[in-house]
Order: sequence, then structure tokens, then C-alpha cells
Amino acid sequence: MNIDETQLEQLVLDELGGIITPEDSATLKKLLEEEPEALIIRNAIYEQFSGPEEQAFLALLPEHLPIEKVWAKIRKRKWIRVIVRSSLSLAFLASVASGIYISFKPKQLQPKAVVHGLSPLKSVALQLPNGEVVNLGSTQQHVTVGDVTLNAGQKEVALKGENNKGMAMITVPAGQDYKIKLPDGTEVQLNAASKMAFPVAFTGTTREVTIQGEAYLKVATDPKRPFIVHLPNSTVQVLGTEFNVNTYDNAHEEIALIKGAIKLKADSTTLMLKPGYAVRYQKGQRMQAVRFDAEELLAWREGTYVFHATTIDEMCSVLKRWYGINIIYDNANTGQRRFTGYIDKSRPMQHFLDDLKFTGHFDYYFDNDSVLHIR
Repeated sequence: MNIDETQLEQLVLDELGGIITPEDSATLKKLLEEEPEALIIRNAIYEQFSGPEEQAFLALLPEHLPIEKVWAKIRKRKWIRVIVRSSLSLAFLASVASGIYISFKPKQLQPKAVVHGLSPLKSVALQLPNGEVVNLGSTQQHVTVGDVTLNAGQKEVALKGENNKGMAMITVPAGQDYKIKLPDGTEVQLNAASKMAFPVAFTGTTREVTIQGEAYLKVATDPKRPFIVHLPNSTVQVLGTEFNVNTYDNAHEEIALIKGAIKLKADSTTLMLKPGYAVRYQKGQRMQAVRFDAEELLAWREGTYVFHATTIDEMCSVLKRWYGINIIYDNANTGQRRFTGYIDKSRPMQHFLDDLKFTGHFDYYFDNDSVLHIR
């Protein structure tokens, strides 16, 4: 397939908006006739404007705004680029016998998923050095426990203490994410099913934390006290920077640098990482830096996740973390099927599953214990 995705996107949007020229219309018609994947992309974009939300979006635009500028605004919507990019991957998926293609548009202001009779998700838990546990995330809290003071909201907490005797632990359950501001001003956003151990005061020559799961760190600059992140199989050392760590897969650790510079240590090797590069490290193997797509890798921070030729097994791992559910395969072979798509955590999970079911390669149901069965 040889399609200029930007050109195709603009042609389809111009057609949809009724402002396509005769010459461009002929070009689009030829593409649709000669490239089957182009028709899939066109249909996917059309589908996104078929619901009431999209009509409401158009209605909110000023009446005096020329139609050309209306569609120029629409072209800038992030999800359009994701749909086109996901659709183009069909050239690869066509070679996978059991491949699946789905495109998911992020929707705003949707209620969180409620799955049948599942009990409410557990709250974020902060265990202080003295062993006391504070549940976070439900209401505004201003609490002083011993020499530790914390100010907490629904999605974030800031705390400080007077000494670093013992370690605190923050645990984020499946289905949630949470931000914490450490005593030095460092900000950490923890993804679902993640935890971090840290002192309530940084009083030594280093600032050290331990993370399991996934987290985005914006480290406060302090040239005299390096910030050190301990992962299960490696260590990250920085002075002041922004980066993402992912240790969900016990066999692989991924560290991606957004700004600044970091030094990675694993086994007996050391690697300096530059912004825009990531390392996916497996114990016993050589570290190697590669470029990454920050928009996709960091999409979890906005409650979205992009899949590219991903197996159902990998997809289910994300569902478990994001929605806090148990999953059972009624057909083990289903787990190896692949698809490309886009999931938005703010949408009810059933919408995502129904889209998968529609392909005909996937089915699901919930049993009386609210366990998700895939077949």
C-alpha cells in the first residue's frame, strides 16, 4: 500500500464537510478504488462524526466561522491522527490470519466503567513509616500524623516530614492513577497497579525511591543531591529531568526520557540516555537506546492507550489494570489474535468489548461472579 495518510485524511474531511473540489474528489475516488485500506480509513473517519457528540461539537463553533476554518479545526483533533495511523497498520495485519482491526475514538466526560456487580475499586493507600495507613482519593484531606503532614485531593497528594526514619509506601490499585508531590518538589504520577516506596523527608546526600509498575517522574533540580530510582532490575540516576518508567513486565523494564539526561545502571553496565530515547532492558542483556513515540507511550497519563498489532493477551493485561477485573479464557487460542486500536479509560469497558465482538473474531460474557470470560 502506498498512501499519503495526511493527504487522505484531508481529502476525506473535505468530502465530509462538503468543501472538496472536483479535482480532489477525483483523486479520492481513485484512491478508494485502487487501495482497499483507503476505504477502511474513510469509513472510520465518517463513523466518528455519526453520533450526537460530534454534531454537538460542530454546533458549538461560531456560526460566522467559514466552513473551511471549521474543518481546519477538526483536522487538528488528536484522535483523527490516531485513527489514520492505526488504519494504515492494516497492511501489516493483513498477513496475520487471525488479525483484528478496530479504531477507538477517545470520548470526553464519560462516566467511569461500571461492570455488572463488581465491588467498588479499592482506594489509593499511603502507608506511613509508623505503619499507619491513610486512604486517599475520596475527599480533600489535610492530615498530620506524627511529624508527617499531607494535603490530599481526589487525584493527588503532597506531603512532607521532618525526618527520614523509615520509608512510606503509596499503592495505587487497578483502575486508578494518582499523583504525589514529594518533599523536594518532585512530582510522580503513578499508573494503575503501581506502587512507590520513599522517605517522607530527603535529608541525606541523595534522594532515593523505589518503584514497581509504571510512573512518570518530573524530578526537581538539585545538583547537590542526585535523585535515584530503584527498579526491580536496574537503577536510574538523575539531577533534574522528566522520564517514564515501566516495570509491569517482570522480564523487561522500559525507561523513556522526555527531558534532561539520566544515567542507567544495570548489572555491570552504565548507559547515558538522551531525550527522545528509551531503553527496554532485560536482565542479562545489553542495554540499547532506541527512539520512541512520546504521544503514544505517555497516553496513559491522559487515560488512553494505543495498541499496535497487539495480542489479546497483552490487551487483557491492560484491562485488568485499568478496570480492576478478573479475566478467564474459554478458548486459549483467542489470546494470540492481534489487533490495532485505541482505548479510552473514561468509556465504559463494555463499549470497548462490544467493538471487539463486532469483528467476529472475539466474544465475551460475564459470569455470576462478575468475572470476564473471553472466547
